[in-house]
This record gives sequence, structure tokens and C-alpha cells, in this order.
Amino acid sequence: MANINGGGRAPGADRVPVLIVGGGVAGLSASIMLSRMGVNHILVERRREAAGLPKAHIVSAKTMEIFRQLGLDELVYRAGSPLDRMERFNWMTSLSGPTPLHGREIGYVDSWGGGDDVPRYARATPCVYTNLSQTKLEPMLFGEAERSAPGRVRYGQELLTITQDEDGAYATLRDVTSGREWSIEADYVLAADAGRTVGPQIGVGWIGEKQIGQAMIVHFSADLHSWIDDPRVGISIFLSPDNIGHGLWSGALVKMGPTRWGTDAEEWVCHVGVPEGGIPEDEAEVVSLVQKTLGVPEEDFHPVIHSVNKWSIGGDYADRLHVGRILMIGDAAHHHPPAGGLGLNTAVADAQNATWKIAQVVKGYATPSLLHTYEQERQPVARTVVDQAVSTLIAETDAIVGVLGRFEQGAEGWEALGRLFSANEEGERLRASMAKMFRETNFGTRMLGVELGQQYTGSAVVPDGTEPPANEDPIREYVASTRPGHRVPHAWIERESQRFSTIDLAKLDRFVLVVDPAARTEWLEAIAVAAKEVASPIELVTVGEHGDYLDVGHNWADVNGLGTGGALLLRPDSFVGWRCATLPANASGALTEAVCSLLGRVPSEFPAAVSDHDAVMSL
Repeated sequence: MANINGGGRAPGADRVPVLIVGGGVAGLSASIMLSRMGVNHILVERRREAAGLPKAHIVSAKTMEIFRQLGLDELVYRAGSPLDRMERFNWMTSLSGPTPLHGREIGYVDSWGGGDDVPRYARATPCVYTNLSQTKLEPMLFGEAERSAPGRVRYGQELLTITQDEDGAYATLRDVTSGREWSIEADYVLAADAGRTVGPQIGVGWIGEKQIGQAMIVHFSADLHSWIDDPRVGISIFLSPDNIGHGLWSGALVKMGPTRWGTDAEEWVCHVGVPEGGIPEDEAEVVSLVQKTLGVPEEDFHPVIHSVNKWSIGGDYADRLHVGRILMIGDAAHHHPPAGGLGLNTAVADAQNATWKIAQVVKGYATPSLLHTYEQERQPVARTVVDQAVSTLIAETDAIVGVLGRFEQGAEGWEALGRLFSANEEGERLRASMAKMFRETNFGTRMLGVELGQQYTGSAVVPDGTEPPANEDPIREYVASTRPGHRVPHAWIERESQRFSTIDLAKLDRFVLVVDPAARTEWLEAIAVAAKEVASPIELVTVGEHGDYLDVGHNWADVNGLGTGGALLLRPDSFVGWRCATLPANASGALTEAVCSLLGRVPSEFPAAVSDHDAVMSL
């Protein structure tokens, strides 16, 4: 590799296999994953402590599957909202106000796999959504990252420069407290810095709109119990003719718990359009803006303000996610509006995809070509989630206006709402149309297909010549498939009377070969032969009668797409890397060729794996 952007070794600099730049959810998740795989690394973050902003809070079922793999799912569930306290997303004129048209619900959708969607989501995943503010999740991940890699998670360290060449990546940093500058070298870098420093220095550009709008985020404590009727609502969007902001929305209210999750929640976040002149310095002005957005009586609203921030809402993604030895993850790879709650969740999946591949390369199991597949797989996902979030943001207000006929600032807007809520025949017709629209429109809270239906292509997947399953609504609907490049389908299986999901079969530090118990001997022999060529561990798991796991409900047999003696090779991120529908005549050759292909090798090219001392070196 030629010198990409200058630089070189700094005298006396320490060397580490992986440097993570950025200590948000993406960077901390990556740190935990690398620790689980025994890969030495350092994480640097310019902030002095893990806190995060309260803008990200929806934790998806897919993200909870990843946390389940890390053994963190119960910790997150204990801190987050129960599903039945976030399963509705509604639109209101306000919480309260001086007229009968204030405090009215325009419509709602079942959200995040709750309500009528519970059975559909339960068939697709063993996990459920939760609502946990980034202000709570980030310190939780920080604690686990620090426990897993003592002394390696270093806050208060600002990246100044980063360069790379054919021998490594080179970073200079500054301790924000002492001002001391220091240097570090790494084999590979994960940029999780929201695109602030690493991307600009290595020439990464952006595709899309950098700023669609701006919002002021006010995190506060208050008793709103008197003005909220439905404990199931997790998010309310306000549409008031007195305060039309970006698009048509007047603001939003998000429930934040942290110990009570009904109408009596202690903490809330209010999204308000940024006023002219920017965020007010006077707290009383901030309180007034929130009070007017909610519509609650001024004399009864006495919030405790925790933080006030401005959020520049963008809809763009990086034009490159892999530059030499550097991979872009999280907000360094994509920015999008809050619609759908896709940002945090896409970031965690980025980290999972990137870290298992870096681990395979660092340990000597794969060639560096495996890292090219990170961009091949995750950039289409970034593009999809950005496009979906932007289109959802627009579709929400367009759909409501489509029913109302028109909606404008002031008296004409109130007149339109008056027709909607009137007791006459026109009001009944409009309310029926509005309810039908909410049932049929994707408001960003019912995107099971986007979340679980991702389809990877590239050299880290061995195609089997089959076509993707038909799906008439790939945004909302998920169609289970074991076709290579798809996430392994969820099915409940049992072992020693304990229930597991097939999602649990994937292991972060190895490949797993899932086979028909009748062909156990043949596939064990195939693994033994492959081991002579492939240093990366491969674990055999049998599911079915007389297998390691019992398919008690025949659920796995219904979705696995395998015949007699067939096998699936699961990648560490739970995606199917290779599928062999039936037992081949030369199972050893087929498996060896498949794994070599996934790792960027050809048979007989593998050197011995690097030693533990080299892969997990200490500073």
C-alpha cells in the first residue's frame, strides 16, 4: 500500500493493533467487541466523561440481539422502558391548551414492535425494543468497555492528526487537561468520531444533505402526569397552527424514564425548533419555549432543566467507509434525521461488522482484503437508512395534510383541525380517513424489513445461485431466509430443557457450522481437513433430532432451507456466509473453499496464525 496521506512513525510511539477514535455508542461497542475477541486496542475520546446527548434513545430489537451476543441485553433491559410503555407513537395538537382543539390526539401508530405488531416481531426475533436515552446507555457501555480493557479506554484525549502508510496508521493526540501531546501507532483504526476529525484528514466526503433542519433538545424533569392520558405513548409529535416549524411539526415530546415509564415518568426530552438567534442563554426563555410547545399552563409548569443542546439534523452518508487502514463507523459514516430511530442502531451494527473482520485480520486468519467487504456491506445500509429516515420525515406531515386537505399557520390551520374534530358527518368521515391513513402509513416506527432484512453481497459472502426471497414491502416486512448474505432466521431451539434462539448460535470470535445431526461425522471430518488450511476457529453445532439442540417446535426446519445433510456457515455477526443445501460428495473441499473465500485466501496460502503475544500485545 502506497503512502496514502503522508505521515510515518513517531520516535518512541507505542504500537497497538487497533485504535478507536471516538467514545460514543459506536466506539464503545467496538471496544467491548474487540475485548470479547481478545484483540488489544486503545480507545481515545476528546470528552472528559461519557455522557452523550439525549437525542438517541430507541434501542432496536436487532441492536438488542447484538447486546445479547455480548451478554449485555439484560443490563440494558433493566435500565430501559418496558415495551408496553413505548408501543404507541402519536400526533397531537398539544398536551393541553385554552380551547377544545388543544390537547387532542390526531392519530397514532403501533410502534417498535408493540401493539398489534407483537406477534409479527416475535416470529422474527427473540428480542424486543426498549427506550433508553444515550445519556444512560453511553455510561453503561463505558463501564463495560473499561472493565473489559483496563487502562485502554482513555477519555480527555483529543485527536490532532492521523496519517497512514503501508506500515501502519499514526496518530498524534493531546491530553485536554494537561496539554501534553503524545503519539500512537496502530495496525488499523476505527473512526467513530462523528466525522469531525478522521474523515476530513483522510479525504472522506459526504453524499446527501448535510443539514435538513435544526432542533433544540431540552432534557428536563417535570410532572406531566396531569396532561398525559395514555401510558403506552413513548413519543408525541405536536402539530399546532400557532407554532409551525420544520415541515409542519411544532415539536416533540419523548419519554425518558428513568425509573417510571408511564404517564408519571420523571424525565422528558422536548424537541423544539431553534429560534432565530440560536439557543437562548436565559433558562427562563428555554422553559417558555418548551411550555408553549407542550401547551401546558404556564403557572403549573416548573421543570428542572438538565441540558439544552442544538441538533443539526442531516441526511447524508460518507462516500467511503474504508480508506487504507481506517474504517468509518457510526456517525462518522452516516447522519440522518431522528425519524425511525435508526442512528444509534445502525452504529452498533457497523461496529459489529467492522470488529469481527479486523479481528480475523489482526490474528492472521484473513488477508486485509476482508476489510474491503466492510464498505461493500455497510455503505448500502447507510444509504438505505438515510434515505428512509429522510423520506419518513417528509411522509409523516404529507400524509396528515393529505387527509386534512390543507394546513397552514394561524386561523386556517385551526379551522382545518376544527373540521377534523367536529361532531358532524364531515368530522366522522375525516377521522375515519385519518385513522385508516395511520394504520397504513409507515411512520418510521414499523420498519422490520429495514432492520432485519439487510442483504449483504461481496467477497465475505459465498453466493449459492439462488434469488432473494420475494418481499412486497421490504421496508415494513421481514422475510426469513438462510440465503447467503442474510441474517440467520430466528427460531426457538432447546438444549437440556433450556430455550435458545438460533440467533444465539453465532459467536463473535469464530465461524459456526450449523448442520443436520445425521451428517455430524462428515462435517466434523470436513472441519478437521479445513483446519489444516484455515486457522480461524470453526465450531460445529447440530440442530434436530439427536442433535446438540432440539428443534422442538419444528420451527428451525421450517426456515433453514436445508435438505438432508445440509449445512449453514454463520459468520460472527450472525449473517449466513455460505449455504450447502445437502451433503456434498466432497464436504471437506467444499467447506475449505468456502471459508478461504470468506477470508480472502486460497487453499494452501495460509501461514500459521500470529501468536497471542503479537495479536494481543500490551503497551
